[in-house]
Amino acid sequence: MDPFLPRSEQDTPGWGPEVIVIHPPSFDAVQEAITALQDQATVVVNLSALPENQLQRAVDFLSGAAVALDAQQVRLGERVFLYAPHYVQLNRA
Repeated sequence: MDPFLPRSEQDTPGWGPEVIVIHPPSFDAVQEAITALQDQATVVVNLSALPENQLQRAVDFLSGAAVALDAQQVRLGERVFLYAPHYVQLNRA
């Protein structure tokens, strides 16, 4: 739930947390994930399409953005990461 929206707006149909899944084909497309995170969305980024020589650069770029935006970062699998705003509760099993 967005802590900045009144409860009445959060209960309206169509409102709800959003998770965006992004498969950037190049390093330049990684910015889309950061823009979504700036908009307070939870983002799953699958970096499997990136060439090997761009992978570490993309991970570093996303990690730096997560720190700057006070977001959480969780590695879900090889080349797959989840980024969430600080107020999203993540249960790690």
